[in-house]
Amino acid sequence: MKLSLSEPKPWRPSNLDLVLSMALAIGLPLLAGLLYDVTGALIPMMIYYAAAWGIVKWRRGQTGYLNKPRKKLPVPFIVNIILVSIALAFAFIERVPNPAPDVNGVVVSAIIWPIANASTEQLLWIYIFEAWDLRFPWNGGKKASPKNWTCKVIGLLLNSIFIGMIHVLYWAKFLTTVEAKSAFGVAFILLTTVTGYMHLWTWRDSNQMLFTFIPHYLLNLLPFFWTGYSLLPFLVQL
Repeated sequence: MKLSLSEPKPWRPSNLDLVLSMALAIGLPLLAGLLYDVTGALIPMMIYYAAAWGIVKWRRGQTGYLNKPRKKLPVPFIVNIILVSIALAFAFIERVPNPAPDVNGVVVSAIIWPIANASTEQLLWIYIFEAWDLRFPWNGGKKASPKNWTCKVIGLLLNSIFIGMIHVLYWAKFLTTVEAKSAFGVAFILLTTVTGYMHLWTWRDSNQMLFTFIPHYLLNLLPFFWTGYSLLPFLVQL
């Protein structure tokens, strides 16, 4: 059965999307962090992923994975692959190895989580940004209004707040594969921050989410091999 790709559907956010994006940017990281302390990582992770797929499909009507790409190999995708490769080199240098790795846990984690996470997070990142950036027409090639630029800045700010908060309040509590306080660890964090913004550029340039998935997948997958890290002990708090 051949997979059929379709032309991307235009999307015009409403005021509801502005409210949802603000609620998600602030509320979801807080909820994930609080739930982790009570239940472990699994329940907040499921809520996060369900919100991403559910809200994006509901509000946009599509996820972007079945869109016809504008280009076969978008430039921002190539740039992002290079940046991720450098970030992974930093992560390897400042790796936090597990002295007694659970091989089964590492394998299960490496098979399931990178695919689930890398296919999901950008859906919400892009939605939060574009809910504001696309709220008002940009008038084609004409000069954009101050309202357009204000909404773009708000969208970028909310996107940054969400990514920063979800990592500090949730992911950083159990994803300890890099020594964050070292020089290369700080460089890794800064570089992966840049790659987060690169997903926005890649999406706009290609209209195909697969090009955001690949670099994020590599970033999520490869550290398992040199750290022996497993997610399984953190999924449920007993």
